[in-house]
Order: sequence, then C-alpha cells, then structure tokens
Amino acid sequence: MLTWVLVDRTQQVNHVKVESIARSQRDNLRNELLRLVFKIETLSTLVIDGNGRIEEFERVAAALHDDHTIQAFALAPGGIITRVYPCSPANNKLLGQNLLGPGFGSRESMAARHAPRLTLTGPVTLSDGNTVLIGRLSLYFNNSEGRAQYWGTAAIFLPFPDVLEVSDLYILENLNLPYGLWRSGKQKDERILLAGSQESASGPNHIEVPLNILNTRWDIHIGAGKAWYESLETWLYVALSILLSLFLAGLVQRNHDLMGIRTYLEAIAYRDPLTGALNRRGLFDELQKRVASATCKKFTIYYIDLNNFKAINDTYGHEAGDRVLQLFTEVVRAHAHVTHVMGRIGGDEFILLLNGSPDPELDQEVFEAMRKDLQRGLPAQKISGPITFSMGRAVYPDDAQTADGLLSCADASMYLEKARARARS
Repeated sequence: MLTWVLVDRTQQVNHVKVESIARSQRDNLRNELLRLVFKIETLSTLVIDGNGRIEEFERVAAALHDDHTIQAFALAPGGIITRVYPCSPANNKLLGQNLLGPGFGSRESMAARHAPRLTLTGPVTLSDGNTVLIGRLSLYFNNSEGRAQYWGTAAIFLPFPDVLEVSDLYILENLNLPYGLWRSGKQKDERILLAGSQESASGPNHIEVPLNILNTRWDIHIGAGKAWYESLETWLYVALSILLSLFLAGLVQRNHDLMGIRTYLEAIAYRDPLTGALNRRGLFDELQKRVASATCKKFTIYYIDLNNFKAINDTYGHEAGDRVLQLFTEVVRAHAHVTHVMGRIGGDEFILLLNGSPDPELDQEVFEAMRKDLQRGLPAQKISGPITFSMGRAVYPDDAQTADGLLSCADASMYLEKARARARS
C-alpha cells in the first residue's frame, strides 16, 4: 500500500512540476513577443506626428532595432510596402508588395486592415521562402468630411521560429521535456505543430496551456514522464518497500524533488512580466552582487519615477497605463548604453544602473533624447503627452556602500528634483 502511495505521489509531483514550467514558459514567450510587437506603436507615432508624411523613419527604426530576432520594420501607405529597415537583400524583396494581400496572411491580413489595433499573424511563408510572424497596426486619419480614412499599415517582421529564442523555451530541452507550439487548423479538431516535437502532445504528464497574444491563439504542450508500470523507479519501490529503512530513504528523495521544484521556480522569478525589466528581487540581487564583489568598480544608479502616472491610470485606464510603462521601458533601452541594467521596483518606479562614474554631459544628452521621444505620448491610447519623469542619482562607492544606501540616496535625490520642479512651476 505504501509503495502505491509513493508511486501516486511521484506522478503528482511530476505533474505539478511540468504544469508550473509550462505556465512559466507561456508567460515568458507571450511577454517577450508583446514587447517586440509593441514597438510598432512607436513607428505609428512617427507617422501620426507627420500627418502621414514619413520622416526620420530610418533613425527611429534603428533605435527600435535592438534585438537580433527582429527581421525588419516596414511602413506600407495604402497597404503597399514602401519603406523597410534594415536594408538587406531579403528585406528589399518586401518593397512594393501588398501587405494586405493573401501572401501575408490571407483573412488575417484583411482583418488587420479594418482593425485599428495591434494584430499578430503567422507563421507566414514569404515569397523568398522565409517564414515570419507579422505584427501590424492600421493607421487612420480623418478626411475632409471628418471620417476616419485608412492611411496604411506599420509592421514588424519576426523570423520564425528564430524569434522563439526571446523566451526560455530552450530550458525545456535541457530538462529533457518535449515541448510543442500548436495552433488549430482549418478542419475541426485539426492541430498544426508550429515548433517543437510531436511527442509534446503525449504522455501521462502531458500539459496543455493556452497562449493568447493579441488576436492570436496558440497552445503550448509539454509532455513528460512515463506510465507508472514503465518506470524502473516504481519497481525499485516495490522491492525496497520490504525494508523500512529504504522506504524512508525514498520518502526523503521525494522531499528533495519538491525542493528542486521550488528552487527552479525561484530561479525564473527575477523578471517583471509587463516590461521585461528586472523586478525588485532581481535588481537587489544584482546590486548586492556588485557591492559584495571585491573587484567591483564604480557604478551609477538613477532612480526614475514617472510623473502623474496615477492620473494616467485614472483617466485612461490601467491598460493604457501598462502601455505607458512598456513605452517608457522601450525608450530607455533604445537610448541607454548597451551594458545598462534596468529594473522596475514599483508601479511607476524604475532603476537604471550604468557602469562607471556619471558623465554629466553625456547623461544629460541621453536623458534629453528620452524626454523628446516621450513628448509625443501614446496617440494610439489617446494620451497626447508629454510623458515626463523625475530622477535622482547615486554613485557607488562615493554616495553609499550598500544596496539599500544607494537606493535611499538616489530616491532622496529624485524627490529633491520633484520639489524643484514644483517650485519652478
């Protein structure tokens, strides 16, 4: 009887472990794909600000092109692609093509044409044989009669399945867990495998979790484990159950498995799911590692707080507030030095960590560029702007020698800047 209790316990532990991993990987993939697709809103702001005239496309696209999993950005007035970045033989083949045509997603492309919101299509096989995901946002302007008229489409092309590298799906392979990314086919009950292996949809511990990204519905399947009668461990329990001491050793092993699950889940809990920045725990770990290192060199932290963020949430809603946080994170990443570390430690509070001593002239130039990009607000969310922020600075080890001390010093400096700004106004 005790043997079968252990067998059942093993199956339960494996099921909980696989389900936790599946949900974690689902959230990672969704957040990272949304982070990439949301870059289109910045491109759309460029077109809206120019009232349909495309200016500084290459400069803005270059700032957004901060990830090797982005194949191209494109603008398509009237649906016809006229501008792409970066220029390459593969991307140049997109010029002149109809982004609303059947070659770019058939029914989904027309749905994107009539929906002034972000959409995701794919995987789509292009004429050159490459497979991509396409994020799109249709842009509308009021005509002389005051009616919304379609101007064209802003788009991002993400190579598939290479873009899956932005998540931690590779961890599943290291854990010997077969996984698969699936979507429904045209026929009833038809399933199409997009990435991974067929074995992901089988096994006694098979887990299926839905993955909803904008208008797209996929499913992540993870299959793991064997039936109890196929497991050598089960038959070992049968034999060892005769001896009480070895039975207790098996019980200790089960507890060890549970601790392993807990350790793994803690290890992947260092990222803020909304913005992709380090969360409070991840940031404190990074700071404490630096200050505890005997070879740690000087570094600078900036404590940044978005101004009037509560008013944005109250006026435009929490979804719009989330978009503002994502836009702010993208703008910081576009302008900060490539070796920067960014963390979100509160609702609208961020930490930017830079190596070395502060360079007042260069830092001022970078922060002014951020403020300039945020001046436009988020027209897609009817937030006209400007989106502003206050910040304070602390330098290790000049201002403090501990993580808490650095944050307190930078926080106090930030509130002094807020007070000075209120006094000026």
